[in-house]
Amino acid sequence: MGDRSSRTAFGLNRRNLFHATAAAGIAVGIGACSDLEEGPDGTAAGTDELADLLPTYTPYEGGIEPDLPGQPDGTVTPGYLSRPAEPVQVITEAPMTTGEDITAITPLWNPTPPGLADNSYFQAVNEILGGTVEFNIADGNTYGDKITTILASGDVPDMFQIPGWEIIKLADFTEAANELFADLSPFLAGDKAADYPLLASYPTAAWAMGVFGGKLLGIPWERAPYTNAMFARQDILDELSVEHPTNLEELLAIAEEINDPSKNRWAFASIDQTIQEAMGVPTLWRNDDGKLVHKFETEEFAAAVEFTRQVFDKGLVHPDYVADRLTNAKEIIGSGQAVFYEDGLGAWHEMFATYRNVDGFDLQVMNPMAAEPGGTPTIWRDDPAGMFTFIKKDLSEERIKECLRVANWCSTPFGTVEADLVSDGVEGVHFTIDDEGVPQRTELGQTEVAPTYMFLSGRSNANNKFQYPGMVEALHAWETNAAPFLDDSPFQGLRVEMPSDLSAENEPMTEAHHEIYRGQREVADWTTLVDDWRTKVGDSAREYYTKVAEDNDRL
Repeated sequence: MGDRSSRTAFGLNRRNLFHATAAAGIAVGIGACSDLEEGPDGTAAGTDELADLLPTYTPYEGGIEPDLPGQPDGTVTPGYLSRPAEPVQVITEAPMTTGEDITAITPLWNPTPPGLADNSYFQAVNEILGGTVEFNIADGNTYGDKITTILASGDVPDMFQIPGWEIIKLADFTEAANELFADLSPFLAGDKAADYPLLASYPTAAWAMGVFGGKLLGIPWERAPYTNAMFARQDILDELSVEHPTNLEELLAIAEEINDPSKNRWAFASIDQTIQEAMGVPTLWRNDDGKLVHKFETEEFAAAVEFTRQVFDKGLVHPDYVADRLTNAKEIIGSGQAVFYEDGLGAWHEMFATYRNVDGFDLQVMNPMAAEPGGTPTIWRDDPAGMFTFIKKDLSEERIKECLRVANWCSTPFGTVEADLVSDGVEGVHFTIDDEGVPQRTELGQTEVAPTYMFLSGRSNANNKFQYPGMVEALHAWETNAAPFLDDSPFQGLRVEMPSDLSAENEPMTEAHHEIYRGQREVADWTTLVDDWRTKVGDSAREYYTKVAEDNDRL
C-alpha cells in the first residue's frame, strides 16, 4: 500500500509506518487495498524450529513452594497464601558495571511518581543495581501513541517495554524492530542463558514469542493463557440480592433488573468480549472440517454482534462507554456507576488497590458463561507472553550484557528480597509488614513507588495477592474451572507473526462492529463488512494460515 519509493534509510516510510493506530489510518484501512503481498508476509515456526535462537529452559530452583499448586502447562497459576518470613536474596553482585546510565521507556496506569532527584525509591533501587536507570514514564492509556512516535523517529531508549497488544496494531513492527533493536540470541541462545538464570527460567513458549522476523529481539513477560474475564461489583449485587448469572439469558435478565439510570447506575461499564466467548467465537481461527474459518466469519460472531447491539439498545451500558469504547471503564466501576465490566485478570488486584478506600468496595470475578443453559463457553487462549522488553541495537556488547543483567535482576520471583524491592521498595521506608504478614505501603511508598523496574523484564507467574482476603483461592478456583474451556486453536504452540496487511485490517473491523453496537451502523451491515474483509485480506490470510497449518500438521 502507498508509495514504496518514499522509504527512508531504515527501509520503510516512517511517517506512514504505523497507520493502523491513527484515526486517519483506520479510516483509510477499511476502504483501501490490502493485498498481503504488498507488505511483510509474516512468519510461522514451532518452538522446536526456533530452538537455536532461544535460551535453554532451566527451572529456577531457589523459589518457595506454593500453597496451591499450579499446572505445568500454565493453565493454573501456583498460589501463595502468605509472604515468607525471611525472603531470600538471590543476586549479590550489582548488575550495572559500566558507569553509564540506562535509559528506559515504560508504561504506567497509575499516577506518575516524583522523578529520580526527588524519589527515594528510585535512588534505593539504583544503588542496589550499581548504576542509574533513567525512566521516561508514559501514560499506559495512550501508550500506543508514544510507541508510534518513538519508533517512527528511530530514537529508541536503551530498554523499551512494548506490550503485545500494542504490537499487533502496528502494521510494520517486525521490520522496524529488526532495524532498531538488538538480536539477543548471541547472548542468550542455548546454554549462554546460564549467565542470566532468571531469564533462563522463562518457558520456551514465552521466549518464542520474542522472535520477530527470525531474530530473538524481545525479553518476554510470561502470562497465563486467559485474555479477559467479567467482573462484578459484588457489594452492589449483594445489596440488590442478585446472584451471578451462569449464561447470557440470565445476564441480560439481571442487567435489566439492576439497571437504573435514575440512580446513576448502569449494568455494564464495558461489554462485548464476554458475549463473544459465551457464543463460542474462536480466539482467531477455527478448524471447520479441514477448512480454516476466521472469527469474523463465524455465525457465533454475528450472533454476538446482534446480542451486544441489543444490550446497547436497551440502555444497559454506561453512556461514557457508549460514547467512546476507549473510555476508562475502571473508573466507572470504581465509582459504582456500573455493576459489570470486563478486563484482564491482572486488573482484579489493581482495582482493589485503587479503590481500597471506597466504603464496601468488593469486586469479584465471574465464572465463564455459556450462551444458553447447559451450553459450553469458549475461553480465548492468550499468547504465552504478553509484554516485551527490547534493547537498543547499536549498544556495545558490554552494554547489552549490562541491560540483560538488569533484566535478569528484575526477573527475581516472589519470595525474594529483590522482588520485594521492585514491588514495594525498602522495608521500613516504603512499606511495612502488618500483623497478617502483608506488605503495607507507607505514605511515602504510596507516593514514590510505581511499577517501573518490573517492566524492564518479566517474572514467572505467581498468584500471590493474599493481601486481599480470598483472592488467591478465588483466582485459583477460577483458572481451574476455566482451563477446560480454553480454545483449541489450530495454531497452539506455533509462533505465528501475522502478515502486516491483515494486522492493519484488524482495527478497522473492530471499529466497525463497535459502530454497530452504538447504532452508527445497522446490524445487517456486518455481513457486507465481512464480505469486503474477505475480498481485501481475509481470503489471502486464510491461504497463508492454511499453509502454516498444513506445514505443521494442524490441518
